[in-house]
Amino acid sequence: MFLKRKITVMATVALLSSSLLAGCSSSGGGTGSSGGGGAATAEEVLANKNARAALSMAIDKQALCDVILNNGSIPSNTYTPKKLALNEGKDYTDLLKDAGYSYNEEAAKEAWAKAKEEVGFDTVELEFLTFDHDSGKRTGEFVQGELADLEGLTVKVTNLPFKQKLARETKGDFDFSFTGWGADYPDPLTFLSTMQKGGQYANQVGYANEDFNKLMAEAKKLPTADGYKKYAEAEKIMLEDAYLAPLFQKGASYLEKDYVSGIVNNTWGADFTYTYADVNKPEKVLNLATSSDIPTLDISKATDQSSFQTVNSTMEGLTRIDEKGNVKPGVAEKWQASEDGLTWTFNLRKNSTWSDGTPVTAKDFEYSWKRTLNPETASEYAYIMDDIVGATDVADKGVDGVGVKALDDYTLEVKLNRPVPYFPQLMSFQVFYPQSQAFVEKCGEKYGTKAEYQLYNGPFTLTSWKMEDQFSMDKNPNYWDAENVKLNKINTKVVKETGAEVNLYNDGQIDRAALTSDYVDKYKDSKDFKTRESASTFMLQINGGKGAKK
Repeated sequence: MFLKRKITVMATVALLSSSLLAGCSSSGGGTGSSGGGGAATAEEVLANKNARAALSMAIDKQALCDVILNNGSIPSNTYTPKKLALNEGKDYTDLLKDAGYSYNEEAAKEAWAKAKEEVGFDTVELEFLTFDHDSGKRTGEFVQGELADLEGLTVKVTNLPFKQKLARETKGDFDFSFTGWGADYPDPLTFLSTMQKGGQYANQVGYANEDFNKLMAEAKKLPTADGYKKYAEAEKIMLEDAYLAPLFQKGASYLEKDYVSGIVNNTWGADFTYTYADVNKPEKVLNLATSSDIPTLDISKATDQSSFQTVNSTMEGLTRIDEKGNVKPGVAEKWQASEDGLTWTFNLRKNSTWSDGTPVTAKDFEYSWKRTLNPETASEYAYIMDDIVGATDVADKGVDGVGVKALDDYTLEVKLNRPVPYFPQLMSFQVFYPQSQAFVEKCGEKYGTKAEYQLYNGPFTLTSWKMEDQFSMDKNPNYWDAENVKLNKINTKVVKETGAEVNLYNDGQIDRAALTSDYVDKYKDSKDFKTRESASTFMLQINGGKGAKK
């Protein structure tokens, strides 16, 4: 997921540990050669831990937040954001004191020199992937400028449309990139699992640290407080390995018309919920802008905020989250867990239907989850189902042993490997939404690629979708709770430049506009000016395992 943010100055600047400067790391110490050696490949350099650490420490995160973003984002050295995972009022990130790499220009140069000695090179060119939106371009230029102080390093910035950038990252076809991850549920696992074996980022950057994986496995088996301590140990290891280099925790500044109300700013999952939104106008049409098109509507293959946002508006899972962040019935009218927390039973409502008029049944959920877990689907989000019995054995044993079963058309049973206290919240996340087997198989490879190649069971239906231009959603009259949906239509235009978006807002063509740093000072005293926080982290994704993949 893609975001931005701003914070107060870092309290302390962490220096490289002696073991790091000695270059003795199990997660990548280079070739072991010494002395100068001309040019090196990106693969050779980024496999070296000191090189990755140098990139992490060379960027002034405070300046990035204050000068480039200026939108409420705050510098961050940790992957898991603040105010997401709480246990008895205590923030999980309190356990991460001094974790990760702070901005330290001298330590960055020292680590870079050590990397040059270990790998044996004088010069290297690295390609930096970022977004083609203007804020992505500015971030790319900023990072390029910051890294210019590392002698012998040339950074080539490549700005790509979101879908193309995502495709290259998924294939591991990059050196390092600007990326972001937003929380899918309120627990550290929603971040750290991406770096476990089989996780999305672990696959993309070639990360494999057995100590990290061991601690993660142990943490899942413990009560929350003890589990958080193990997660923190694991996160510290992962941050020191520097395949991910956190930059900031996202904040956002935006303009919103005074006649708009009820848009829910979510802490986790899709950024916004429009189910309760309203506009004080007779036509009840909400007009929006976005910086990127929808990569896919295939629930099993979606990985990004743009896709999840659209799915969240047009489909619905077993549960949903209300205006106050509370779990409410969705397709499931009620649910209950066994005493040991390992078996959950969901009773589905009988008035939830697909947009083709057929009922949504428990079989649609069973099929959807098993399709996501099937290796042939190649879902990057399959790991989110690891707590379900048999989910991690699918590659060897197939989907028949997975612990999700339609007991009848309106009763779904789910068996877990461990108690998951946030399981009802997790069921509101888009990857757990239902899919109609008959429709998926009818569409084949076209499924999820156009508005007509998807079925909808949510408050809105996607009625038009012009690639890299605009898409529209109409109120779904067959939605079971349609009487409480106030909007008749949502139009969204793809706009790459903030200036163009602000102009559309001032002309009355859109009702909400995201602001970058150039516009915050200009509009901060406007009655339309608003800010929001998000449990999302933006970072450098450093491909230290690219050579191994080849």
